Amino acid sequence: MTEATTQADDFARQLAPWLSARLPDAPPVEIVEVKEPAQGFSSRTVLFTARWPGGERQLVARIQRDVAVPMLADVFHQYRVMRAIATSSTVKVPNIDFAETDPSVLGAPFFLMDRIDGRVPPDFPSYHAQGWVADLTTADRTRCWWNGIEEMARLHRIDWRCFPFLAHGTQTPPDAVFYLDRFVGNWFDWARNGQPFPVIAEALAFLKDNAPPAAQSGLVWNDARLGNTMYTANGVAVASLFDFEVATLGPPEVDLAHWVYLDEVFSENFGVPRIDGLPCGPEAVAGFERIYGRAMPQFSYYMAVAALKILILSVRNYGNDKDMGAPEALPDFLVNRLGYYLGEFRAGR
Repeated sequence: MTEATTQADDFARQLAPWLSARLPDAPPVEIVEVKEPAQGFSSRTVLFTARWPGGERQLVARIQRDVAVPMLADVFHQYRVMRAIATSSTVKVPNIDFAETDPSVLGAPFFLMDRIDGRVPPDFPSYHAQGWVADLTTADRTRCWWNGIEEMARLHRIDWRCFPFLAHGTQTPPDAVFYLDRFVGNWFDWARNGQPFPVIAEALAFLKDNAPPAAQSGLVWNDARLGNTMYTANGVAVASLFDFEVATLGPPEVDLAHWVYLDEVFSENFGVPRIDGLPCGPEAVAGFERIYGRAMPQFSYYMAVAALKILILSVRNYGNDKDMGAPEALPDFLVNRLGYYLGEFRAGR
């Protein structure tokens, strides 16, 4: 018997009575088809089917990992965010009915959400190189990309006050400075681990000192990208948004710029030609302005914010099963991209 089989058997044995006690009339529950994909930064992801007389549900368990990053230390951060999204909107996120803070059940706190069928653009190998996105027609790739933005815009329309646990007591709409202080600055304080990194420190200070007024404030998904968007199996419609482990508050442009910037990372930084049909530059910004119904004249500022955030994420390993291969020196591509977008903002482009 393999280690994976043993872990699956243990998971089924431990979870079945717990789930039974939380179903009407406590029917006997059988946990089958247990699979654990090799992914997830802040939590383990376990897919399974729960069966009982007269019923069945396909579920996903998110189980807390031991992680070094303080911002990823609480699996219930994501739980609270997704519950608030579901309560306040019709944005497509998985339904969550079950949660447990007691680590004695599975060895760590966890929650269970409904499993959604669909397909997700792959990161490795990049969707720019191969996979179902690359196999789409150019027109369908464009539809796929914009459908993700449309769903994200619905997310951003939720009033920021629906997330009081993210507001840290602020009484005013969270702006870019709030975002840089509460998320980017906190992550950098941990990542630097006592080291100076003047390129990052100077960029962070500059962006805080030159932040444009926020035209809109709301939830910042903070990992907005094609690879965190599930699409329907037979089309390019969005089935669900997921991975809200580090969601916070701020201007929507933070997420929009991150979406565009990660397209660059998964193509140019990977040495892969950018695939046709995925908007970028002025075309992307024009589409954002159309969807959000307002001008975004200082979008290069937010591209610099995205570049800074990704550069900070490269500084230090996460300390879990995802080895990011923290470099001895900052990666040239990420440093150069930060410099480029800071230059674009300074030049007023």
